[in-house]
Amino acid sequence: MLAPNVNETTSTSLQEFTQMIVELLNLGQKVYQQIHLVGEDICQEVIRATQGNARLVLPYQDSSAEQPVPFTISVSFPVQFRHRTYGRMDIAPDPDRPGSPALPLPVAQLLANTCGSLLYSLELTAFIEGQCQRLDAQVPERLTKRERDVLELICQGCNQSAIATQLHIAPATVDTYRKRICEKLGVHSERDIPLAAYRAGLFSILDEPGTVSIASPARED
Repeated sequence: MLAPNVNETTSTSLQEFTQMIVELLNLGQKVYQQIHLVGEDICQEVIRATQGNARLVLPYQDSSAEQPVPFTISVSFPVQFRHRTYGRMDIAPDPDRPGSPALPLPVAQLLANTCGSLLYSLELTAFIEGQCQRLDAQVPERLTKRERDVLELICQGCNQSAIATQLHIAPATVDTYRKRICEKLGVHSERDIPLAAYRAGLFSILDEPGTVSIASPARED
């Protein structure tokens, strides 16, 4: 069933549903260490937080599990984030107004978007953590300010030429910094720099573009 226009006006204040979104975000933080259970946990939390008025449906849920209580659908929204689609968010009809969904459409859309963001972040974190396991455990040395600048651009996916242009330095100088960063992070391949930076807490997948979190003060060049 296609979703109605989410811009449809509603008399219900969105502020009344703020706590529901906050609780979902808090759940997301708690289950980062239990990624394999995240789908089930978020599905249960959606039902609890909405008092049974919404249901998160993920295609990889265990089909052998006990079948859920029949759920009448008023409207559905895709649960997605960026290029990934994870499932759908079903909204039940309002018992007092059968022709209307139980949640205001903007809230239902926000709920679907929040779950998509959580699932994307958790999936990406699980992948990166798995990749980090093959790196040697090493406490990184402190980076200089210029090395931090180069690291930030590397983590953004910039190549040597782009880094040189943005920092107004020679490509050969960029290469020197990249080698220093490899040594300080304890990696043998430049392609592992972002992974090592993530493991060391210098880079987060949740950072806004253009930022790299540095765990400790850096000395100047």
